[in-house]
Amino acid sequence: MLSLRSITLNLLWLLVVALPAQADVILSELCDPRFHYQPDRFIEIHNAGGSAQDLSGWKVVAVGNSANIFTWNLSGTIQPGQTMVCGDATTEDSFPVDFALEAWSDNNSTWNGKTGDGARLINGNGASVDVVVAPGTLFENGTLVRHADVTTGSANYNSAQWTFTAVNNASDATPGSHAGSSGTPPEIYNVWTVPDQPGEFEDFGVKAAVGDDGVIVSVSARYGSDAGNLTNTRSMSLDSGNVYITDAPLPGVGPGESVFFQVLATDDDGNVTSSDVQNVSIAQLVSISAIQGAGETSPYVGLSVSCVGVVTADFGSRWVIQDGTGIRSGLWISGGVAPALGTQVEIQGQVAELDGNTTLTNPEILADSPASVPDAAVITTGQALSEDYEGVLAICQDAICTTYNAAAQYWEVDNGGGNLRVDNMGVTYAPTVGSVYNVQGPLSGSSSFGGIVPRDAADVVFVSDPSGPLLTAAEAQGPGTVILSFSEAVDALSANDPGNFSVTGCSVLSSVRMGSATHRVQLTVSPMAVGSHTVTVDGLSDLFGNPCVEQSLAFDYYGGNVPAGYYDGTEGLTGDDLRAALHDIIDNHNSLSYGALWNAFYTTDDRPDGTVWDMYSDVPGGTPPYVYEFGEDQGGSGSSEGSGYNREHSWPHSWYGGGAPMYTDLFMLYPTDVYVNNRRGNHPFGEVGTATWTSMNGSKLGFCDYPGYSGLVFEPIDEYKGDFARSYFYMSTRYYGEDASWAGSPMVDGSQLRPWAEAMLLEWHHDDPVSQKEIDRNDTVYGFQNNRNPFIDRPDFVARMFGSELSAAPETPVVATILLHQNTPNPFNPATTIRYELDNEGPVQLRVFDLKGRLVRTLVDGRQEAGPHEQLWNGRDRQGQPAPAGVYFYRLRSGEASRTKRMMLVK
Repeated sequence: MLSLRSITLNLLWLLVVALPAQADVILSELCDPRFHYQPDRFIEIHNAGGSAQDLSGWKVVAVGNSANIFTWNLSGTIQPGQTMVCGDATTEDSFPVDFALEAWSDNNSTWNGKTGDGARLINGNGASVDVVVAPGTLFENGTLVRHADVTTGSANYNSAQWTFTAVNNASDATPGSHAGSSGTPPEIYNVWTVPDQPGEFEDFGVKAAVGDDGVIVSVSARYGSDAGNLTNTRSMSLDSGNVYITDAPLPGVGPGESVFFQVLATDDDGNVTSSDVQNVSIAQLVSISAIQGAGETSPYVGLSVSCVGVVTADFGSRWVIQDGTGIRSGLWISGGVAPALGTQVEIQGQVAELDGNTTLTNPEILADSPASVPDAAVITTGQALSEDYEGVLAICQDAICTTYNAAAQYWEVDNGGGNLRVDNMGVTYAPTVGSVYNVQGPLSGSSSFGGIVPRDAADVVFVSDPSGPLLTAAEAQGPGTVILSFSEAVDALSANDPGNFSVTGCSVLSSVRMGSATHRVQLTVSPMAVGSHTVTVDGLSDLFGNPCVEQSLAFDYYGGNVPAGYYDGTEGLTGDDLRAALHDIIDNHNSLSYGALWNAFYTTDDRPDGTVWDMYSDVPGGTPPYVYEFGEDQGGSGSSEGSGYNREHSWPHSWYGGGAPMYTDLFMLYPTDVYVNNRRGNHPFGEVGTATWTSMNGSKLGFCDYPGYSGLVFEPIDEYKGDFARSYFYMSTRYYGEDASWAGSPMVDGSQLRPWAEAMLLEWHHDDPVSQKEIDRNDTVYGFQNNRNPFIDRPDFVARMFGSELSAAPETPVVATILLHQNTPNPFNPATTIRYELDNEGPVQLRVFDLKGRLVRTLVDGRQEAGPHEQLWNGRDRQGQPAPAGVYFYRLRSGEASRTKRMMLVK
């Protein structure tokens, strides 16, 4: 009889011999980069054993908030020392991804290196062979790399096995090359095919030049028909010197097909290096009309094709070819260098639907010869909007300019088929609304350069001007001046005749065309009363003698002594274009010393009776609980209400760091009770649900119940909410683009209002209109600082800046749905990252403009989901050329909301 000990030993021996040999495949790196984190997050595995492992049935599972959130089903074989990466199919940064799934970036919002985040490695039998789950914040904004001496997995996270390193980009980590391995990884200097350009169905070899400071153990080539799924392998042997060649050829492909391949090299230290994925593609010769297909999407998307056409337009990195005339004969090209117009080319590339156009990408010109540009197709603006004419050289004759936005360099024409956009990618043109033009160019379905795209100035021909000037705007600038704007230049003789103008409630004393601004007329009128007025124009002519007949427009005079011409340059502007223009007007004000504020308050914040006008204690229409005398009650102990007044930063100085000139800007500084000021502290303004403290005039402290924020806030009385709202609108405009170092708060991001705060302050502004107190204070502060609060002078600016309408109609609250952060780094060279947040899913545009408002680059144009996003700008324009050093604007639009910030590119 066998003893129990003998039975146990025999069983253990049987178990050992029954288990199949298995390589030690482990989790080797988990990366959550700071930039482009959703598409560029990755999980890496490494074969730390001495034999190859078949990965059939194996899985890598991402764990987010302690739940399994995503799975990669592995395949193929991982060689000893080889490292493989699980990630997204579309990455922003360039790094190797062996198991690529497009859905990863859509499902990793909870995978950010914090508590409960990590990965599991499951073998072909369904058993977990390695588990790494963070017990706290572990690899946020960085990479977690396993040590070189770890060769087996573990049941849970072991801090002694891992090292964290902060990284901005995924390529700053070590994807595809286990950083824990010893020695220097191999270098793959060059990869090429034999022959250089395989023909149709011609098998080919792959060669690679490989080097290492040690010994190269193996070199192989992976290949397949999908760049993200290279499932086949060819071993490679030393050919000569340091050049390796595949032991057997890779299979050739036919027209319209591609084979993708990648070389891997392993050294004696277990380091593995992989080359970039390359491909051999055989183009299929087809006609341009076949590429365009019969619908909106090309039937050749993703395929390599070749075609023949004549170059009809060249816009730098984008150009156009055409095969004959008529519908579906044009094709946009992206990349490469276009030959001269009129050159016939045989060209090959890959078909893609790019920004609304069927486009040939990665072009290669196979042959070229002289030819002629085909005649432009004569079409209506309605035909131009159809898919049939995409890429076709066309001309819209006798088209009336219906819309022109000078700031955005955007205009539209119509010759009976509806409005058609005229893009400025090839030439910038300043048309006149109502004038008739012949406009020629290729047609584009793009949202960033759509409509008809004139190639140069010769493609836009003025035909006639059959219409009189249109009265587009009327603005009061002080009690005795009205500025009129028209759709086109006006005749000086008729403009200088005051009999052609009338204004209700006053007399027109004189009129004059405004110098080089030939579309504007300045009226001098007898003093206007505060309120609404109507100007009527009858008899004014344009430069062609067409009259303006009995056109009327209402406008408001809000009071105050606004200097004539103070708000020049703001006509027709809205949103962030208006904010930028107003910023330039009120920027660089005279800055007082902090001590000088006491004396300034004597005239900026004095009641009619000469006492201090304290908005934290005043009771409009009633009796204040206490009243302060200037000088006598200055300062005070602050032990209780009524003990004295001080200098209240209504925009707390901790939000901007307390620096100049913000610290003494009178448009947000007010004399207020010391005790109430201290109770307010640096809490945001808000609307209190249940008050935890109430001042003697009814101001409250408590938790906010306005949608979007629930923290502690201070609520002034209703009669002064509009005053503070307009102070905040001023701050957001005066310091627009100058707030990169501002700390911000729950209410503001730099100088810009957070969505909940903007919506609330718009309501405050609407419910508490501009008062005479604000008008008088604005005039007085102007005497000190030489700048004004535009939102007191012109409350219509609020609707134009924060609203979606271009009119000065009664304002309604607009809830913002986007938040735009300052780019980082700033200043920058050569690239910078722009982050933003969306409250709702919807269409998004992120564009870069120069200081003259010209479009430099479109970074985003499409629908995006709600949540945080980021986008890299590489400092290049839309032609792919480096942009010059200087200041640029970047503007985010989503739906009807927009935000703009400045950034600086340095060299």
